[in-house]
Amino acid sequence: MGANISKHMSKGTLTVMEDFERLQELLDQKPCTPASICAVVAGIFGVRATDVGLLAVQDEFLTFLFPLELQAAGLIPLTSSAVAARTASNRTPLLFNRFPMVPHHTVFERIKLQEAQPLAELPDPIQKLMSAPIVDDEERVLGVIQICRKGMTPGIAGADFTDENLCLLEQVARRIALIMTEMQVQPDSGRRDPLRFQNDKPGKRASA
Repeated sequence: MGANISKHMSKGTLTVMEDFERLQELLDQKPCTPASICAVVAGIFGVRATDVGLLAVQDEFLTFLFPLELQAAGLIPLTSSAVAARTASNRTPLLFNRFPMVPHHTVFERIKLQEAQPLAELPDPIQKLMSAPIVDDEERVLGVIQICRKGMTPGIAGADFTDENLCLLEQVARRIALIMTEMQVQPDSGRRDPLRFQNDKPGKRASA
């Protein structure tokens, strides 16, 4: 782990290594929760916990494990054009630093999260997004991990994600695969109807 991780540090080396140690410790914690995983991942990338999305594969769908509020939006078919679905089905990490310029549905962005500003009518839009598949040692896709930066403008949202950040997220995803295998995580509220994107045509992408 050491050589690959130190090559792709996104902040102070000591701090990132400490966060990776905490991620490793989650393997031995019981119970370990999606929220605790995402809190550690947020620390690695210097974002809020609610800027981390953790999704799990269920049959032919993806469902949010965290943030919990996004479970209410339903399931994402793996065959859809959503970013998370393409990440899982193609096993390919993706990076967007001008996310509003990418044609997409905003169903998840419209859901208010616990940390949202109480007086805001709508949450801040996603300006920058990284997405990586969670793949276990047997090359099975277990889910997807996403990191975003939100704000009314790209400048307010913060620095662009880099290729090094994306490589680091891939390393994180490998660790999370070990944790998810141990946890056998499932959403709290059972199966929900799949998301139906009415205008989900080629070239039209969903936001998650």
